Amino acid sequence: MLMQFFSLKTRIVLGEGSLSYIKSVAKKHSRVLIFSSKSMRVHGFLNEAMNYVEDANAEVEAITGVPAEPSYEYVESIMPKVREFQPDLIVALGGGSVIDVAKAVKVFYDAPELKFEEVAFISRFEKPKPIPKLKTPLIAIPSTSGAGSEVSAASVLKKGGIKYNLVSFEIAPEFAILDPRLPRTMPKEVARNSGLDVLVHGIEAYTTTAATPFSDAVAIKAIKLVYKWLPLSVQGDEKARENVHYAATMAGIAFLNTRLGLCHSLSHKAAWIAPHGLLNAIFLPYVMEFNMRSEYARKRYAEIARELNLRTAQELIEVIKEFNEMLEVPKLSELVSEDEFLSKLDEMSEKTYHDPLINFNPVEPSAEEIKELYKRAFYD
Repeated sequence: MLMQFFSLKTRIVLGEGSLSYIKSVAKKHSRVLIFSSKSMRVHGFLNEAMNYVEDANAEVEAITGVPAEPSYEYVESIMPKVREFQPDLIVALGGGSVIDVAKAVKVFYDAPELKFEEVAFISRFEKPKPIPKLKTPLIAIPSTSGAGSEVSAASVLKKGGIKYNLVSFEIAPEFAILDPRLPRTMPKEVARNSGLDVLVHGIEAYTTTAATPFSDAVAIKAIKLVYKWLPLSVQGDEKARENVHYAATMAGIAFLNTRLGLCHSLSHKAAWIAPHGLLNAIFLPYVMEFNMRSEYARKRYAEIARELNLRTAQELIEVIKEFNEMLEVPKLSELVSEDEFLSKLDEMSEKTYHDPLINFNPVEPSAEEIKELYKRAFYD
């Protein structure tokens, strides 16, 4: 008998002005540490959040300016400040990067004896040490609409320019606050890149080998919302921004349970080239074409196609290419020089082959096939 699971640890609070829910949670705590992006400080949301904490009679400290593509080295650099403040509640206010940093801080604050190399998923052929029970609760408040980190059990961090995952239900946030005022502040390019990430999350979650009827329901809903609303969201439409924001969390709930596939493996190991969502969008059609050799993948892509009022899996791939063109997604060759790309190709391909997400892809690629996929994406 095949047993499958579907879980969600995070309590989700949504709607205009829902940022104020911080006050309700902070009432049960005395020392609150907020991680914030620069943009959340500039737009006044950090001050608003800090005021809610103070209204709850708790002490508050903020660490701002978390980098866009965070590294473990950055996490290490802020740990002394975290330990000095001794928070009993952590808040992440910003994009997926800010939330991923807060998750990693929670791990190394609550379990200081751990080393990154012990607990990170470095290779699918080696099992990392499990993350122990952690005690400090986390509130995630996303300002961008893509990563799904506000509900996921993963934290993605760079080490030496390569992205690695920490994965454990212990780091899934206790609360996610989805206030549609926050994503309205996204620049056009961030709205596009993060929204494309949602589309890839939905499609990969629907087609991994761990998909269930429950994950299918949220994955399909996320795909349909992004397909309909992302072009308008990129233009700044407020209703569209809200819908894509909720879609990002739905896709996060889906991949929390199903994991992701080869597209994410490729983009994680090419993280030095460009923003994550943009790389995912570039690689997606090539990965789908590669997966079409699997009867299971063809069937699943055809189901997605029908949900979008298309006819076949092949038509879905063509429409995704057109969707990228409409949103002015560049070619890989426009983002990196041929010399630099080729100098890192073997290393990227080898590291992708070892990436744990490959285990959930409908087709297992060889290292050589991975290299060919990178080359197709570059030279096409």
